[in-house]
Formats: sequence, structure tokens, C-alpha cells
Amino acid sequence: MDSSRKTEAAFPTIDPLDVNCYGRAGLRQKMAAGTRSGSRFSFCRGLLAPVVGFLVTGCGPVEYINQVGNRAASAVSAAKLASAERYAPYEYTAAQEYLHKAREEAGYAEYQDAIEYGHRAEDFANRARAIAIQRMATETANAHYQPKTQNEGPAPPAAEPAAKTPGTP
Repeated sequence: MDSSRKTEAAFPTIDPLDVNCYGRAGLRQKMAAGTRSGSRFSFCRGLLAPVVGFLVTGCGPVEYINQVGNRAASAVSAAKLASAERYAPYEYTAAQEYLHKAREEAGYAEYQDAIEYGHRAEDFANRARAIAIQRMATETANAHYQPKTQNEGPAPPAAEPAAKTPGTP
């Protein structure tokens, strides 16, 4: 008996070293060379990855989702949180309408137009937010705060001290 058989007999293993359920060792090596680790797969992977990457980044719907779905919608909601509908109504309304138009154009698969409207919506929303913040700061600086308690009413007129008449104590 050779030494590998002696070791196997002394320590039984689940899968013996020379027997494999995937066939002979020579076949396994040929199959591995022709598939995943072989040159064909690495060539396809090297060629396919840049092409797919180019198509995904340049695709109209992907850029539309990034511009209109994320950036423009976030800018409009930030303008709303800054009370732009009160302090900058023109810019805020324009931003809302451009965002609506961008979504409408995307519904007709006109992604380039939708992206352009998305840019305009984002610009108007950022402008509305800046105007709203500026006007709120100006309004706050000009406000004069006069604290009053809850039960305090109007102050009574100041009474003049009565003049002393002669002969009164």
C-alpha cells in the first residue's frame, strides 16, 4: 500500500482525494479552462462592461430620474419649507409649473425636454428659496418685540398728583 491509502484508512474522510463526483480530474481542468476562468469569458466581460456602463449613464430616463425625480423635486420641496409661496410667489409658482411640465413631458417619453424643464424648475426653486430666506431675515430684523403678560391690559393714564389746597391737612 502506498502512503496516501494508509492515511485514508487511518483517518476516514467524507470525500476521498482521488474520487470526485464531478468526474475525472482531467475533465474538470478542461471544463474550467473553457468557461469562467478561460479567455472567452474574460474577453466578453472586458468588452461588455464598458458598453453597458456607457448605455446606462447616457440613457435619457436615467438622467431624467436624477434631474427631475431627485434634484428638482428636492429643490421645490426645500423652497416650500422656506415659505417661498408667501415670500417669493412668482419664483415658487414657476418652479412648481416647470416641475409639472417636466413630469408631463416624461410621460410622452420626451426625456430631453423633461430634463430641460427639470433644470429650470431647480433654478427657480433655488431662487425662490434664497428670496424667501432673505425676506424672512429682513422681516425678522425689522420687527420690534414688546413683551406683554397674558393678564396685562392697556396701561392706565398716569394720574397727576392732586394739588394741595390751603387749609387741608
